[in-house]
Amino acid sequence: MYLHKIAIDSEALRRDRKIYQDVYLLHKKIWELVSRNENQKRDFLYRVEYDAYQNIKHIYLLAPNQISSRKDIKIAVSPRYQPQLETGEGLYFKVRANPIIKRKEDGKAKEYGLIMDAKHQFKKNNQNYSKQFSLDELIYDVGMKWLIRKGEQHGFSVKQFEVRIDNDGEYYVKPPEKQAFTLRTLDFEGNLKIVDADQFKKALFKGIGSAKAFGCGMMMVKRK
Repeated sequence: MYLHKIAIDSEALRRDRKIYQDVYLLHKKIWELVSRNENQKRDFLYRVEYDAYQNIKHIYLLAPNQISSRKDIKIAVSPRYQPQLETGEGLYFKVRANPIIKRKEDGKAKEYGLIMDAKHQFKKNNQNYSKQFSLDELIYDVGMKWLIRKGEQHGFSVKQFEVRIDNDGEYYVKPPEKQAFTLRTLDFEGNLKIVDADQFKKALFKGIGSAKAFGCGMMMVKRK
């Protein structure tokens, strides 16, 4: 795998604003960059970094092949990405995730956004979440529980108050000839501890959570 840092020419960002501000069209653009054949399955992760005005600063891309620069797009490529990690090691991380809850209803598995599901559970029990939490507190509470569960699956642990959660994002996605859907994201950033180095490496290469094809799930890590 190779880690890429993609910088898009500012004039291209203005000219092709419709592409770069649309989650689905950007997803297609990334596919075009990494595509090797028409039958290719997704084997890459990416993360978009935005400025304070939600303009793209750059894009991180983890892919099995080296991608070259092209017109309007400059790409810096790392040597082969082979993180040397040990169980017990502490790292600083950030990840943009699409946290969802899966529930069986009427014999069918259904997916719900984490925050909307939490509100629904309060309502289902004839309660109002605002009597116990502010919205930020609710997001932090259910967000940390989700991240702790993911850590148990992927070989890392996190502690309360050592992680920041923000950017409760919502994006409308409309693939052609398919049903539109809303993509909801949370940004997690803070400290983690590796509890299973092999499992954690798999998470770095494969990502965590859902919506990986739309820029979610890529874990960025560095030593503290």
